[in-house]
Amino acid sequence: MNEGQKFCDKCGQSSEAVGPPMHVVYVSEKSDGLAAVLSLLWAGVGQIYVGRIMRGLGIMGLCVLLFVVGLIFLIVTGTIAVIFIMSIVYLIVCIWNVFDAYNLARVYNDSTRATGKRPW
Repeated sequence: MNEGQKFCDKCGQSSEAVGPPMHVVYVSEKSDGLAAVLSLLWAGVGQIYVGRIMRGLGIMGLCVLLFVVGLIFLIVTGTIAVIFIMSIVYLIVCIWNVFDAYNLARVYNDSTRATGKRPW
């Protein structure tokens, strides 16, 4: 714009509104539904998708540990009751895992919307 001109001829921008350039940062959001489905398919993968890698690996390890302990108890005791009990424990961990991944994705998205930065 020319000196003394109040508005731009091309865009109509006021000369008084011109300030320092803005920096725009784009942070992608995580799908809470995808995080839940991933954790449903394979325990811990939803947490890894959201960025909580150690938490996801810990959940994977816990599920493997539950499976191995259940198998050992089955071999040692030879009763089906052990499988039933371990299956219930495993099911509880899996259900919690899905809700955890879903909630982590929501926290991630809320934090990125509020601050523009990844929460972890």
